Amino acid sequence: MRTPSVGDPTGVRLKALEVPLLIRCEGAGAPELARAVETAWDSCRDDAAANGDAQEIRVRYDEGDGSDPPGYDLTGTDLATVMDQLSPVVTKTAITARAGTMLMFHACALAEPTTGDTVLLFGPSGAGKTTVARILGRELGYLSDETAGVRDDLTVVPYPKPLSVLSAGSPIKEQVPASRLGLRVAGPGPFRVRAVVQLRRQTSGGGVEVERLATVDGITELVGQSSYSRMLDRPLHRLAALAHDVGGIARVTYAEADDLRPAIDALLAGRP
Repeated sequence: MRTPSVGDPTGVRLKALEVPLLIRCEGAGAPELARAVETAWDSCRDDAAANGDAQEIRVRYDEGDGSDPPGYDLTGTDLATVMDQLSPVVTKTAITARAGTMLMFHACALAEPTTGDTVLLFGPSGAGKTTVARILGRELGYLSDETAGVRDDLTVVPYPKPLSVLSAGSPIKEQVPASRLGLRVAGPGPFRVRAVVQLRRQTSGGGVEVERLATVDGITELVGQSSYSRMLDRPLHRLAALAHDVGGIARVTYAEADDLRPAIDALLAGRP
């Protein structure tokens, strides 16, 4: 990557949910921002292709300049804040581009490394998806901690974005590449959904409780954590088919992510 002069845009090419993106870094801090994006988003880098049809995200980083010029998707004067805000912009751009093409869930996705069998763990913010990805992703292959795309044949589209990690005493989440956390690379795939799990975290108590939800209840919960499902043809039928093919949607209640592995292994193996 060349080092640009001040004001000369620097581009970082990514692929998110198979959508080619160009993160165009601008402003006096463009080189520093580009290096930060390249490092944090290393698992989503897409330098092999020219991607002439890439969707462009313009980001302006300029320390000490509090102006907000038009034409940018994101501006900021603090690098950590810009990086934190960039993550949802990338995700939103990708899921918007894929709207109507596949099922997409607000979910962590992890794959058994030898078979590609994949578990989707869905739930709202605070359910523990990123923490589960950090713990279980050391042995299971890391596909995403945020958004899982599922094709009609139940294969999963990887989105190994950096994990958004809160540091003690800071309201800003650090964007940490999976490699720095020691997470396992999922491999080339294909990855196929074998289990769909609603995460329910409890603040106290021990053990892990697994229950199978009735189909209508499971679909209702899953719809609430899906994106653009209404743009699909017969979306409820697709969700019902997914639930049927994985043996029903499970709800897992837990307190500590470290205790989840036996339950996840059993669900991937099709056991109650």
